[in-house]
Amino acid sequence: MKKISWFLIGVAVIALVYYFFLVPYEYRVRFKAATNPGDVIQTVRLWERSLDSSMITNVDTTASLVQSISWEKRNYRFTWMFEMINDSVTSVVIEMSEPGERFMNKLLVPLSERQIEIDANEIGRQFYDVLKTHLQITRVTVIGETRLDPNFCVCRSATTKQTGKAFGMMKDYSPLSSFVDDFELKPDGLPIVRVTEWDHDKNHLAFDFCFPILKMDSLPDSEFVRYKAFPGQTVLHAEYRGNYITSDRAWYDLFRYAENNGYEVVGFPIEYFHDNPNTGVNEEEWLADIYLPVKKRL
Repeated sequence: MKKISWFLIGVAVIALVYYFFLVPYEYRVRFKAATNPGDVIQTVRLWERSLDSSMITNVDTTASLVQSISWEKRNYRFTWMFEMINDSVTSVVIEMSEPGERFMNKLLVPLSERQIEIDANEIGRQFYDVLKTHLQITRVTVIGETRLDPNFCVCRSATTKQTGKAFGMMKDYSPLSSFVDDFELKPDGLPIVRVTEWDHDKNHLAFDFCFPILKMDSLPDSEFVRYKAFPGQTVLHAEYRGNYITSDRAWYDLFRYAENNGYEVVGFPIEYFHDNPNTGVNEEEWLADIYLPVKKRL
């Protein structure tokens, strides 16, 4: 009996040491999202703008995200972890910690309702409502391999955060449109975004915003725009419907499709926009064709 008692005491001590000193959080929230991890991360980045004091301090591809949040004069550390459990659902786990209050929280959370629990559930509910609204007004349909035709374009280049892509487009839409009209250039297709640099972890993006035109023997010189010719190429195609602020959500679906179907990605995403947001079309019906340059793995 003594041996069993000492064994049980030892197990209890180890469990307490593990709980108080090795478990890196005091409270945890779980939920499922009907989308991919990249989509959830980008939604966190957009949602963060609505918070008074918040900073994402680290993003590890599409596996995790670390965020510091000040809420009602209390400081929290949120560690988000993401795992796809099938082709359309992501498991989201948020581990929350309050620096300076960790020991008391761990001691009292099992016994009483602490402020970290109240705040965690309220913050989590606010984010979940934002994510739910986003998913209600966006749809991505991966179509598969196709061939993208060559084109000739007049373009403006922009560097921005990934979450700022749509605003970079809006800034250059009217100037590019006026340039085409003023010099009587002949449009030859839909407005295009061609990504030239992309760092998901750092939320960094560089792209050309382009209007396809018919190539002529003589074109007006301008320091304001650049003329670019793009070759035809093999791509994966997806249709996106929703606000163009979040059209990059289709990129993650295309990358996953490429990985699962034997393709090597050989370029950055390309987006063709069918609708002008200034014409009053409901954002749920905005249509964009999203392409990802690929080649078949040998």
